Amino acid sequence: MPYHVVAFTMAQVRQGALGFQRQLSAVLREHAEIKVYSVSPFDLDERRRAKDRFGGDIVYFFNDAACQECARVGLDLQFLAEISDDELPRRRTLVVGIPERTRGGPVS
Repeated sequence: MPYHVVAFTMAQVRQGALGFQRQLSAVLREHAEIKVYSVSPFDLDERRRAKDRFGGDIVYFFNDAACQECARVGLDLQFLAEISDDELPRRRTLVVGIPERTRGGPVS
């Protein structure tokens, strides 16, 4: 599954560029397949690699369902690239979406 990349500068973030999170989160019940990831804030090396590769201070990765919903609601995001699953950061944070449920019981 491809992921679509968006990068924001801190100036864009201060100007409200993260409003997409609110809009996509509002439709998760109807579209549970929406997923938007960012690089884990705890992996500084991975954050630097993403910044060097895509520019911007904060980089987001939108799955197809998230992109389609952005288009449907009229969000004007500038997608910079399309990457595959295996190009996603190893350590990432789910920014918008419902976490996958894992099987198994409590860890002892």
